[in-house]
Amino acid sequence: MIRKFLLSYGLFGLLILSACNSADGAVPAPVSSATPQTAVKSLPTSISPGKRIVYDDLQVAMSQAEITTSYLTEYGSTREPSVGGKFLWIHVLLKNVGQREQNLPAPEHFSVLYDATEFKSTYGHRKGYVDYTTLKPVLYQGEEADAWLRFDIPIEAELKDLQFVFLPESSQVSVGFSSSDYSWGNHPIYLWMCAP
Repeated sequence: MIRKFLLSYGLFGLLILSACNSADGAVPAPVSSATPQTAVKSLPTSISPGKRIVYDDLQVAMSQAEITTSYLTEYGSTREPSVGGKFLWIHVLLKNVGQREQNLPAPEHFSVLYDATEFKSTYGHRKGYVDYTTLKPVLYQGEEADAWLRFDIPIEAELKDLQFVFLPESSQVSVGFSSSDYSWGNHPIYLWMCAP
C-alpha cells in the first residue's frame, strides 16, 4: 500500500518537474488522435443529351430539353407559369434491355438541378406530347417508352445552367451530405446537361 502511494507520488512529482524544467518554457504540443474523415458525396460528371445509361437492365436517356413560357393543355386551355417562373420540359427515353420485366421509375426519381436547388417534376399534359405520368408502370423485355416531364423553374434559369438527374434508388440528390450518415448517400446518381 505504501509502495503504491510512493510510486504514485513519485510519478506525479516527475510530471511537475518535467513540465517546469523544459528548456524554453514551451509546453509540448498535444498529439492529435487520428479521427476518420467522412467523405462528402459529390456529383458525377454530366453527360450530353442523347447519351444512354443502363441501370439494372433499364436503359435511360434524356433526349432533349426545352423551355417554354406557356403551353397549350390537351383540353385546349393555356397554362402560364407562376410569377417569376417558366416551364422546363425534359424528353426521356426508356428501354428494357434485360430478360425480365422492369418497373418504370416513379416521377420523383427524376430531378432538375439549378445551382444548389433541386426541382421535382409536376403535372404537365401538354397537347401533342406524352406525359410521363400516363405511361404504363411496367416495360417488358425489349419494350421502349418515351415521354415528357415538366419542371417549374425560375425565370432566370437557362438550359446551360440546368442538369437533369435520374436517381434510380432515391428521390433526393444527396450532395453535401456524408454518405455514411444518410441512407441515400451511396445511391447512384446519373446527370445529363440540359444544353447540347
